[in-house]
Amino acid sequence: MTFTEDLLHYIWKFRLFNQHNLVTDSGLPVEIISNGLHNHHAGPDFENALIRIADTTWAGNVEIHIRSSDWERHNHQSDPAYNNVILHVVFQRDKEVFRENGTSVPQLSIQEIPETVIMNYENLMHGLNWIPCEKQLAEVDDFLIKSWLYRVLIERLEHKSENLKEVLAEYKGSWDDGFYIVLARNFGFKTNALPFELLARSLPQQVLAKHKDNSLQIEALVFGQAGFLEQKFADEYPKKLKREYGFLKRKYGLKPVDHFTWKYMRLRPQNFPCVRLAQFAALILKSSHLFSRILEVKNVTDMSSLFTELPVNSYWNTHYRFDVISETTSKQIGNQSINNILINTVAVSLFAYGRHAGKQSLINRSIDLLEQIPAESNQVISRFSEIGFRPQNADHSQALMQLKQSYCDAKKCLHCGIGVKLLKQ
Repeated sequence: MTFTEDLLHYIWKFRLFNQHNLVTDSGLPVEIISNGLHNHHAGPDFENALIRIADTTWAGNVEIHIRSSDWERHNHQSDPAYNNVILHVVFQRDKEVFRENGTSVPQLSIQEIPETVIMNYENLMHGLNWIPCEKQLAEVDDFLIKSWLYRVLIERLEHKSENLKEVLAEYKGSWDDGFYIVLARNFGFKTNALPFELLARSLPQQVLAKHKDNSLQIEALVFGQAGFLEQKFADEYPKKLKREYGFLKRKYGLKPVDHFTWKYMRLRPQNFPCVRLAQFAALILKSSHLFSRILEVKNVTDMSSLFTELPVNSYWNTHYRFDVISETTSKQIGNQSINNILINTVAVSLFAYGRHAGKQSLINRSIDLLEQIPAESNQVISRFSEIGFRPQNADHSQALMQLKQSYCDAKKCLHCGIGVKLLKQ
């Protein structure tokens, strides 16, 4: 068995060791009154512990290592942040250790650990399953799983909110601008997320607002800034766009995105950049103060309607690219794409703004929105369905993707509510 500090943290936190007749390395009796609070940041591992050593009760911090010598290997002997450590818990005692102020640190070795804990840990850590607990999931109570997934969903929303916060910092706290950038990025649907973001950053909303009543100018600005109007054209529509853009480019001193940044590989024609750009231009034409409107809408049907029936130019009904005729198809945004926008942009923005403004109602609305949207369909969700997790709605599918990425792939079972339950059985 190869011990890790994470395992020892877990064993200490839940007292999964023989607590009878505990003594320090100098032979003094030890009683654990309180283990302390697990610290996941810099500094000692457990804070505000309460430990009785002999006849004295100590309040302070606990540091945990595999071996005593790890104390010096981590340079704690020269760090005043560890002067308040009242107990050094180790698996193997191999030397005496001292604080930065020169005083000796009492040490406790914990070795009598139930074999079931070790066996469960090894099964999770060293198995070759798709996720560590794949074979044991049936043993976990459904209520516990749902409770943990709710917590993981909040983690995912918090994580996704960080990108929006970074954009807000750049745009001096403007939520309209921040939402515009994040929405544009999501229009790229991973493959073209970066060029869409670059487009939005190069084309301020303030410029677009001046031409809201002129569809040709809005379309010219979008396609021109995307770099799609640099070549010669045969069709009259792109010729008009090019002429219009030439004027607007000079007027506002615009610099377009490099055309080569856009990608077509493994994309279906309806997801080609020109089609997405036409939809984006149409959304700009249809929507004014979109973020403010989203804050007011309270159900998924009304929210979806903001992205439907867009005034996409009829040219695109028979084209996927300029000057290339295709079969006649509607170029409206599909339901799956709208759901993607609602999940990755709208729900995240509602959550982030709710946290920023201290409005729990908006946080609840972001979660309610996810509960009303069907679960995503991708490889990760398909595999979870095969092993017993069958999410019906996006709140659970989002939580499962976060679970896989942040816990299962990293084998952080000791930090996962499901993993902890299995280890304690």
